[in-house]
Amino acid sequence: MKHRLVTVIVIVCLASVLGAAPARGDESSTDQRKSFYLKCVNTEIENDSCKVVLTGSRSKNLQAYGEKAALRTVFLSRNKEALVREMVAQEVNLQPQAVQQYLRERFNQETHTRLATAP
Repeated sequence: MKHRLVTVIVIVCLASVLGAAPARGDESSTDQRKSFYLKCVNTEIENDSCKVVLTGSRSKNLQAYGEKAALRTVFLSRNKEALVREMVAQEVNLQPQAVQQYLRERFNQETHTRLATAP
């Protein structure tokens, strides 16, 4: 039963990621870029928040996955506007995969920075 629930959660999360349609055209205005990036960040927050329930799993791997999703949700929520500004400045490709990769890299960079500076 729990496997079905996890499968349903993963499918719903994937469907919401794939449903994000990128803005078209190379002459996109800054406002269109901001709007697209913000939509992608919000989608990532929603997807990660779905995975937080895995912290209650009996599996240590799923617990760790849920904990990482919780940390990522907090990171994205707190830094949403700054991340959008960074992506506009760096002209990240207007595709959900490119934004997801950028957000993963920024989260990993922030996580490694915190671990390196921790006493």
